[in-house]
Amino acid sequence: MIILDTNMLWGVSPDNASVDLLKTIRATGVQGVAVPWTVMEELAAQRALKYQEKYDAAFHAHKALRLITPWETNAVMQPLETEKVRRYWRDAFAAILEVLPPSASVLQEAAYREANVIPPCKQLEMKGVNKPVKTGSRDAAIWLTAVEYAREHPDETVYFVSKNTNDFGDGSSYKGRARLWRDIQELGDRFKHYASLDPVVAEFTQPTEVDDALVQEQVGTPEVASIIAREAGAKWGVDVESMHAFDAPTFLGTLWPDSDDSERPLMGGAGPWITTPYAQVDLVSDVSAYRIGDHVWCTATVRWLLTGLALLGRQSGLGRVGRAWETRLLLSPTRAESQLTILRSSSPRPLTADDFQRLSVPAASASLPGYSAEVWQQLAKWQEAEKPTLLRSALMAMALWAGSRRKDG
Repeated sequence: MIILDTNMLWGVSPDNASVDLLKTIRATGVQGVAVPWTVMEELAAQRALKYQEKYDAAFHAHKALRLITPWETNAVMQPLETEKVRRYWRDAFAAILEVLPPSASVLQEAAYREANVIPPCKQLEMKGVNKPVKTGSRDAAIWLTAVEYAREHPDETVYFVSKNTNDFGDGSSYKGRARLWRDIQELGDRFKHYASLDPVVAEFTQPTEVDDALVQEQVGTPEVASIIAREAGAKWGVDVESMHAFDAPTFLGTLWPDSDDSERPLMGGAGPWITTPYAQVDLVSDVSAYRIGDHVWCTATVRWLLTGLALLGRQSGLGRVGRAWETRLLLSPTRAESQLTILRSSSPRPLTADDFQRLSVPAASASLPGYSAEVWQQLAKWQEAEKPTLLRSALMAMALWAGSRRKDG
């Protein structure tokens, strides 16, 4: 198990290359990647405090603006939501890392070490404070959580990684930190302590070369396109089985051109998709390959063209809507049974006129003579429901209205 200290993720967003590599190691099953609960809370707190700082600055600036404005303004500041920010970042990092909860004994030992200034705890001289301030209980909790995990999993090796060499040392020597050495002495080679990820990554991964054409061929299969389409449908489609309120996803998309010579497709609000959209690979770039264990694993950035039937906002009907979605994928060209993994993705964008030109049949068919059997079956389900929700009724009414207009036309 790779266990990271807070400083290894300080300021790191879940969408950078370093995190991609951690996800790759975890997804391949070679090693788990985790943080102690204390680290997760520090990461969330870092973002929440930064958010509160910026919010306070915006609040005072907004108040000052109102005071000097000679007329009444309607602008209203949104409420401060620090806990929502913390939840967001906990969820974001939980998608990357396992969280190791501390036991009661770990928390007690951490508090004891701080009270008695036992490493990694220490006391500091603070300006304006008459006596030294004891600190380090969080560092102790992080260290002891990693040590406890190693003790409780005798069949695993723990790779503890921290840049905090002042308190933990660099793993090569524990001079002046005899208590830390005693903590791990019984673990022997099963507890490896590093000051950077480089030696850990080098132990499990080896950069290698791969034919980009092979990756493009694998990404371009109908099976991969189907996975991407289902994922897009899950994110921005309507879940009719559990929909009970006006919480269906909406998005900015491009309406299908009225003719082949349309140079500027119309963009507008749409969503949700009524059926699983069609996915077509558009561009494969930034391919990296690693040999992990007996197999080669590749990460690649893939841009997808998505099209499907969706509600058309103000037009109160159904129509074909297009979006471009960029994903960072993990796949193995040497392990056929491996599953495609979406490491991360960016927010989809409307399609351009050139994008439409690159769409293939059946997606490129601009004519919509009628809805698919899947759509009509779903509409029938809504209509037959004993107590259809208002949203379901509205969806059905709009679909039928759009269908009648298309039929009359």
